[in-house]
Amino acid sequence: MRVLFTTWASGAHLVPMVPLARALLEAGHQVRVAVPSACAAAVARAGLVPVQICALPMAVVRAPDAARRPRGVWPTDWPVRPAALTPEQHGVLRACGDRQVRIAEAMAQGLVAFARCWQPEVVVHDASAYAGTVAAGALGVPAVGQLWGSAAVLRLDRQRLEGPPLPGYARLMRRYGADPSREPDLWLDPCPPSLALPSRARRLPVRFLPQGGSPPGSPGATRPLGLPNSLDEAPSPSGARRAGPYPGRRAAASNGRRGPGGPRRSGPVRVCAAWDDAGGPPDAVRVALCAAEARGVEVVRVGSAAEGRPPAGPLHRVLPGCRALLHQGGGASVLAAAMAGVPQLVVAPRLEHQLNGARLARAGAGMYLPADALDGTRRGAGAAGARLALDLFALLEQPSYVAAAHVLRREALAMPGPDKAVRAVTRLAGPAV
Repeated sequence: MRVLFTTWASGAHLVPMVPLARALLEAGHQVRVAVPSACAAAVARAGLVPVQICALPMAVVRAPDAARRPRGVWPTDWPVRPAALTPEQHGVLRACGDRQVRIAEAMAQGLVAFARCWQPEVVVHDASAYAGTVAAGALGVPAVGQLWGSAAVLRLDRQRLEGPPLPGYARLMRRYGADPSREPDLWLDPCPPSLALPSRARRLPVRFLPQGGSPPGSPGATRPLGLPNSLDEAPSPSGARRAGPYPGRRAAASNGRRGPGGPRRSGPVRVCAAWDDAGGPPDAVRVALCAAEARGVEVVRVGSAAEGRPPAGPLHRVLPGCRALLHQGGGASVLAAAMAGVPQLVVAPRLEHQLNGARLARAGAGMYLPADALDGTRRGAGAAGARLALDLFALLEQPSYVAAAHVLRREALAMPGPDKAVRAVTRLAGPAV
């Protein structure tokens, strides 16, 4: 069987698809990954065969300003209650959908041309790569959507989420002879049940494997990426500022007491700060991290949160041994922390981040606030950072957050692995495959 994967971005969009692609290869199937030229190197590093189909101009990829910092209060379950949204909020979603349609338009010609030449039996695409559905429709083969950790199936190609397709998307589908009303035949969803929102779409739960590796404690887990086998095996990561134990009221990491559902812990209290934006975290987050270090917490910085220091390494390798994660709320980070059983503090700049943070807070495994709630002034950043530090200390001191995080971990580990997804994809292709 030939399976064509496609995405428009690397990182969190590509990573969830890698385990399925590798599992298909191990089962004897052929796999190609069609991507814009900027993503080809990431595909090759994952051990897969990239096919460059286009170049995406920055003007096409750039998210709308309103989506990067949405204003106002959004319902925590807005994807399943579009009627509760204001006209302005629907306008934000329309801008996001139009952007994804523009990306699909830029990808469609090269993707469909390659698909017609290579003739895949199935097309697997990330949730926001609408060109994958276009290609599947053009060839008349099944389409499989891969979610990356958001709490719901987000099809922003629909007017007001539940209406007819956006005009640009409908025109694109018709251009290649596809039905504009077509949806993916199956969604692969790595979201643990406690974080998921209800959906009418056909979804198959699939365990999240960071960077394609096996999580610690999972059945048949291996250690191809050096991932520790327990939450407490990780050595002190490079780039971390060493400090003495955090002198909190419940300093479980420094007194050797047994944490909820986990092994005995020892050593300094360690938290992780991970940030994706090139500009690094807001000033208030920096203030909170400095306050934590002043209290004896060891802060491990990943991504742009490293702020000029050597980064500690991939997030999934850093989290074992950490007691909390402070981050933006991206899907891959949420899932990596869930797999590690680590409480999370989310400072969410974007809609998906806010949705993920709200679901974490509802599950009791963390706290969140929208980034636009932070005061951008220097004086305001100090006060906001002090409040963030208090939230971080609460995650460290209150056992309920650790207990809820361990519930998420058990849920995530109980989800089926990529082998089940291989069987599902094979069945979609038909009995002859």
